[in-house]
Amino acid sequence: MNTTDQNYSVTEEYTPQHRLEITASSVIGTRKYQQDSYGSIETEQGALALICDGMGGLQGGEIASALAVRMMLEDYIRLKTEDIPAFLKRNVCEIDRRVYQLKDEYGRQLGAGSTLAAVHIKDGLMRWISVGDSKIYVFRDNELHCIVREHNYLLMLNELYTSGQITIEQYRHEQSDAEALISYLGMGNVSLMDTEERPLRLLSGDIVLICSDGLYKTLSDRQIEAVIKDNSFAFGRTADVLTQEVMRKVRRSQDNTTVLLLKYI
Repeated sequence: MNTTDQNYSVTEEYTPQHRLEITASSVIGTRKYQQDSYGSIETEQGALALICDGMGGLQGGEIASALAVRMMLEDYIRLKTEDIPAFLKRNVCEIDRRVYQLKDEYGRQLGAGSTLAAVHIKDGLMRWISVGDSKIYVFRDNELHCIVREHNYLLMLNELYTSGQITIEQYRHEQSDAEALISYLGMGNVSLMDTEERPLRLLSGDIVLICSDGLYKTLSDRQIEAVIKDNSFAFGRTADVLTQEVMRKVRRSQDNTTVLLLKYI
């Protein structure tokens, strides 16, 4: 495993009936540290791919995201059961506790955290899990669909307003904190996660996109969709084109951006 650029990739002997093409790209933006980590693995149990976006002072986020990716991939290699939904939820809780317990060089709690978005694919069936605001999309029939939520304060506000627990005035007053995460690895008691017991049946030609928030906060879903369409015959370069588009629109405080694409053939 390569631990220097937060890119973890493992391939074991595996010959599936259908195959996956996987491509990834990551850029640091204008930040001092690359806090995104990503990785993928294929075994007899199927393919697992994930992105983690770290948060925390100095290099704390980098440490947290790298730990999260490494733990999930290593635990998956040792997995002896095919109960993937249970594995994903259990593993997320274990990673959450480990990140929460991280210490700095003085033995103090590091206070770091990380998002996580992961997909598992076997025999055309896809399961997934997400914590935080990294996203998972499915591109099918030339249309892009997001299948997870952003676990931020806006999600809570929308639920409170819809249920009548707050007024529109309270809703508007609190919107300044809309992007603050309400669920992430490192809380120590993470419970809010998007997952689905019933898998999604992939169709030939489907593309699964996993990304950190640097992508969708810079490019709209329609712009992302257009890039994937325009590169339909050159899939291997699609991830690079997406990050290049992000950097072309670079902002003063441009976040790290990581894109991982899986094409089911």
